[in-house]
Amino acid sequence: MNVIQDAMDWRRLDLNLLKTLAVMLEERSVAQAAERLFVSPSAVSHALARLRRAFSDPLFVRTPQGMIPTTRARSLERPLSILMSSLEDARGDPHESFDPAKTQRTFRIAAPGALDLTLIPALTRVLRTRAPDWSLAVETFERRSYEADITSGRIDFVLSVGGHTPTGERIASSVLWEDELVVLAGRGSAIYSTHEALSIEDYLTQRQIYPMPWPVTQNFLDIKLARTSRHRTFALSVPSYAALGEVLETTDLIASMPDRTARAILRSHPTLRIVRVTPPQRSNLSLLWAAMGQPEPAQQWMRNAITEAASSVPRGAPEPNSPDAP
Repeated sequence: MNVIQDAMDWRRLDLNLLKTLAVMLEERSVAQAAERLFVSPSAVSHALARLRRAFSDPLFVRTPQGMIPTTRARSLERPLSILMSSLEDARGDPHESFDPAKTQRTFRIAAPGALDLTLIPALTRVLRTRAPDWSLAVETFERRSYEADITSGRIDFVLSVGGHTPTGERIASSVLWEDELVVLAGRGSAIYSTHEALSIEDYLTQRQIYPMPWPVTQNFLDIKLARTSRHRTFALSVPSYAALGEVLETTDLIASMPDRTARAILRSHPTLRIVRVTPPQRSNLSLLWAAMGQPEPAQQWMRNAITEAASSVPRGAPEPNSPDAP
């Protein structure tokens, strides 16, 4: 709650005002917030006036699209969510186990685009089944360091590939799975009919699609290749995996990706083929979160839910220790 503490002596602020702010950040409407809080719209407006004086910020700007939160208000969203959740936990029976089905919570995760086709759908299924009043907000992973975001509470979890986000004493982590880099190719590609793993040398002769917002100079594979003065050649760069299947089916280009993502794309584009690369290029998918303080029940439950969802995502290549693995 550092953001709140930095703004004022929050102990002198009526907690009902913070509750009003938390609901307004969710509803973006005075009338809807009043309905949820069982008060009149004028009472919400009066509370907002007091909050604006306390934070020395307008907090919300009225537009045709509704009440839009200011940058200051958005910075308070995560600390308020944690505070409200903690108060709900404290109000309940301390001997009663945490029940995600009886709570409301919003979690924010930074994740690579490849997970939009694999882990994110699996996690959403878990949440809809067991925590239907929870919300999940996924941000595109596009920076090397998220330490400040995690420790401040702006981001609850980061999903990091290949150790992009270094961990320290303030960041805890666990490995969710190991990915193998594979190639996805369509009938127009020169490697489509090959029945053997593609050598790294032949792999580098192919013109490729780069389907990530992460800069090439910071991608774990390209960093590894650059150390031996080798580079990939890209004919197309796109910000997501959405167009890959169609482009691969109709051109001679190939695309590299984690094997689980390749398998997910094959479900809607079954004429494509997965081709393995030798020697295998593998990397870990890690889950990162703030290590400080006692684990909050909701966050602990969410970590377990992410781990469970990860275990349900099928491989697109044999397990590294299986007899079929190169």
